[in-house]
Amino acid sequence: MLIYWVLSIIGIPVSSLLAGAGLAGVALGLGAKDFLSDLVNGFFILLENQYDVGESVEIGSVTGIVSSVGIRTTQIRGFDGTLHTIPNRNISIVSNKSRGDMRAQIDIPILAHTNLEQMTQVIKQVNDEQVPHFPQIVGAPTILGPKTTPNGQLVFRIDIFVQNGMQSAIYSEFYRLYQEALIADGIHLPTVNAINSTKK
Repeated sequence: MLIYWVLSIIGIPVSSLLAGAGLAGVALGLGAKDFLSDLVNGFFILLENQYDVGESVEIGSVTGIVSSVGIRTTQIRGFDGTLHTIPNRNISIVSNKSRGDMRAQIDIPILAHTNLEQMTQVIKQVNDEQVPHFPQIVGAPTILGPKTTPNGQLVFRIDIFVQNGMQSAIYSEFYRLYQEALIADGIHLPTVNAINSTKK
């Protein structure tokens, strides 16, 4: 109060100074709140070991490899090379794709008149011959058979569970093996143009 009276006597607008100090205090308070939120969330991410450097994760709309994990921010290197820096307070759901076995889901387009029994036998034969050569595959592939995708396309589906990080390589390799074996056995597979013309 003494300082207030002295400043008022010498003509300094104390009310303006107090208003400015109040706004500055609010701004600092909000900044400190976000900072503390980053620290708290980052602490629990590290404590619970939710993800580690080098793991493949999906955080919100960002998917890629963890580049660094800090107490305040997490950096994700996207598959196109983009480096994303995410404040830890914004991390609510983490999908870690590097822990546990992953699924390679293979959908082979088929025609409505495809001999499904013949196709199943060809797929089983490929699995029996090739799976032992791929130690990345966990267990036996599951043949789910004909399915309809959301866009209305008829496919023959096979699920293969593999060690994490190997799903893309196994998908490409077995799609090729299945396709070659089916064609060699006389089973016609539709192309994109054939599918589109059939829909028309």
